[in-house]
Parts: sequence; structure tokens; C-alpha cells
Amino acid sequence: MGLDIRVMTLEAKERSSLAHRAVAAVGLVGLGVAWAVLLIPCMLWLAVTHLGRRVEPIARRPAPQALES
Repeated sequence: MGLDIRVMTLEAKERSSLAHRAVAAVGLVGLGVAWAVLLIPCMLWLAVTHLGRRVEPIARRPAPQALES
């Protein structure tokens, strides 16, 4: 029962570093896609409701009455 310390070779370190970078890049792309999938529908919904609130008062405005003299 002793302590077994293994020293990585330079090639193994480079392969490990490349693998970590690749996994990190895939993870970041996945996060970007997840945010886009979540935020795009929310932004569309907010835009539609905001525009709907602006257009609605114009549509419900009473017709102008003729000036009475």
C-alpha cells in the first residue's frame, strides 16, 4: 500500500489538453444553443405582446365625431 505517482509524458499531456479543449468548446456551443432556444421564443413573445399593447388602443379608439356648431 504505497503512493503510486505517475508522470505523464509530453505527448500524453498534449492529447489530454486537446481533449479538454474540444470538450470545453462543445460545451460552450451547447450552452449557446440552449440560451438561443430559450431566449428567442421569449423575445418573440415579448415583442408580440408589446406591439399588441401599442396597436390595441388605436383599434379601440372611438371614431371622431363631426364638429357641432
